[in-house]
Amino acid sequence: MSEAVSGALHRRRVLAGFTASAAAALGPQAAVAARSARRRNAGAGVVRGDEFVMKHGRFDVHAHFLLPGQAVAGPPAPGQHFVASPVATWSPEGAIAFMDERGIETQMLSVPGPPSVEFAREANVYVAGLVKRFPGRFGLLAALPMSDIEASLAEIAFAFDELSADGVVIVSNYGGAYLGDGRYDPVFAELHRRKAVIFLHPTIPAGFDCVACGRPGPLIELPFDSCRTVTDMLFNRVFEKYPDMKVIMSHAGGALPTLAPRLVSIGTLGWVPHPPSLTPQTVRAQLSRLYFDTAIAGSTASIGPVLDLTHADHVLFGTDYPPAGVPVIDENIAALDGLTILDEGAKQAIWSNGRRLFPRFCEVLEPQTEPKA
Repeated sequence: MSEAVSGALHRRRVLAGFTASAAAALGPQAAVAARSARRRNAGAGVVRGDEFVMKHGRFDVHAHFLLPGQAVAGPPAPGQHFVASPVATWSPEGAIAFMDERGIETQMLSVPGPPSVEFAREANVYVAGLVKRFPGRFGLLAALPMSDIEASLAEIAFAFDELSADGVVIVSNYGGAYLGDGRYDPVFAELHRRKAVIFLHPTIPAGFDCVACGRPGPLIELPFDSCRTVTDMLFNRVFEKYPDMKVIMSHAGGALPTLAPRLVSIGTLGWVPHPPSLTPQTVRAQLSRLYFDTAIAGSTASIGPVLDLTHADHVLFGTDYPPAGVPVIDENIAALDGLTILDEGAKQAIWSNGRRLFPRFCEVLEPQTEPKA
């Protein structure tokens, strides 16, 4: 068994056994009491009677879920490899236990892959139910079936007008069609009109079997696909035409922040086809308006290039729970805690920066810093 597969299977076992082992060892009431004590000791909140009250809880913009009864991916067949991280069974109760242990007040739930029309609707209705069932603990980033533009427009209306969605999730490409493709303009025009928050999550690139070298998609191909699709959006004027969309890049934008200076310097040369409006100044300005989450990207090596591109208030806390695996998530949180490239105030603000994008969680959206010149 490869090291990658072995590690992935270990993470599945850790996640799958978390809630069951805690309950078996302590019993339900003792488990709740123990969690409350640990959270109180960690400074995440206070206990009032039997109730834990979150105080200045962390706001996680990057979390996923499984529908009840949804099949869990097992190890790949011989000759195949993972196209995404394996996910253990998921439940809202297990997610809340995970959150409470880490002082996380809210998770924004999203579908990390391209959904069918039917799956998008089912997933959105399910998460909307969780939002009502667990007030303040979950938010809905509605899935859109972007391979069907008319269905996507209908889902936007349903999600925002009927389900009170907080935003939407889209992925980096749909069947090899990247987000700069003009076919998506009606969707972006509607999201711009609504001033929507868009969570942009990578998926496997076109030609994955040729470029992955037999390795799992999350290792390097997903981070590169984030950069690929934003470059396509940039050169096809998506950000210029639809500036009122607020776009969150997962995994600190993947390779984008590191390659951004290359887009600025080479991307606007005469031999590179680009619209006349794309200049070094407009490239920097458009990219600086993006937001970047910290999922699997909390180190100085990942956050440093983001801060070269935009301001610290555009860095948002994210975990990628549960696919990243609890050990990786905890290592990433520790890396964020240990950052030395930000002053203490800016570093602490990362935990809650995401809240400002979602009016339901923050009634007054604070003024944003001007884009970097």
